[in-house]
Amino acid sequence: MARDIIIGDIHGCFDELQRLLADLAVTPADRLISVGDLVDRGPRSAEVWEFFAARPNTVVLMGNHERKHVRGVLSFSQEIVRLQLGDRYDAFVRWASALPYALETPDVLVVHGGFECGVPLSEQREDVLAGTTSGTKHLESLYPGRYWTDAYTGDKPIVFGHHVVGDEVKTWNDAAHGLDTGACHGGYLSALVLPGFEVHRVPAARDYWSEQQAAWQVPVLERRGWAQRSRRSIERELASLTPHRHDGVRAFAGRLRAWLDGLDALRPTLLHGASARLAELRAQHDPAALRRAIADEPMPAVLFAQLSEQLEAQLSALLPTPEAVLQAAAALGVDPGGLERFPDPLTPLPTHVPPLPAAEGHAP
Repeated sequence: MARDIIIGDIHGCFDELQRLLADLAVTPADRLISVGDLVDRGPRSAEVWEFFAARPNTVVLMGNHERKHVRGVLSFSQEIVRLQLGDRYDAFVRWASALPYALETPDVLVVHGGFECGVPLSEQREDVLAGTTSGTKHLESLYPGRYWTDAYTGDKPIVFGHHVVGDEVKTWNDAAHGLDTGACHGGYLSALVLPGFEVHRVPAARDYWSEQQAAWQVPVLERRGWAQRSRRSIERELASLTPHRHDGVRAFAGRLRAWLDGLDALRPTLLHGASARLAELRAQHDPAALRRAIADEPMPAVLFAQLSEQLEAQLSALLPTPEAVLQAAAALGVDPGGLERFPDPLTPLPTHVPPLPAAEGHAP
């Protein structure tokens, strides 16, 4: 008989997924249902996604981690997956954007994160179903001091993930079944098999997330698009990186600080370059045509500020990002002295990730 096999949060634990499916002797007739959070934190998110995207007879729900990718709200674990997927990342985001937020079967309701009791499935908030921060806060306001599962009294049992319930699948009042048993943290990958409500699980090989955090910190940092960020944003993050316990992160922080100092050192040269360029334009155009000539320049705002003798006071506002500073240097014929090459990634993207000491496993 064909079964519905509902699988808890996989989080990139592809090897454990394959062991679980082998233990269950899954056939093409069995429907695989993922509660969401296929990706992030574990080592093989790409393979997990490709498996579910290619397999017929599957349903994948929108987890809060997929939703982050879809909405472009990337924290550390999403940045890792973006690098892991490379030129396949856009295809993954398109695929994830079509995921449903809930599934109703003859036996159960399935969601990723939570459920507002007494509200029809069609009227549930997406952020509640997906387990986002806002959805969690909404449920906490409705059920202060307890978890939403304590209040659930729906006509059908509800199956969910998101909330790590321990090493064993947890059931509340025979009505709510929590399947997230922390596979990516070295716990278990669990499944609920219907119609018999049988629980199966396999142990994870190790704490993948600690390994991933340690191995990907510097590669992620090097590829964060520092040139396009505001100076205030960079300084704020630099303050958190400088005292970091990870040697590689501290070394990157030193490189970043040296780059910012180099950009600051360009300031007098940029001012001189703007003055020299304005003098050239004045020599070439009469006063009536000068403003039109400035408007045609690559960085007209800089030259107009120089024209009004306000450039020194306005320079930081006119050039709020490193990219703007480097564009101004190019427009004014100023040699940036190699600063345009930062941050050339010095660290290759990890392939095999060996276990690393826990003390080094802190996200940037």
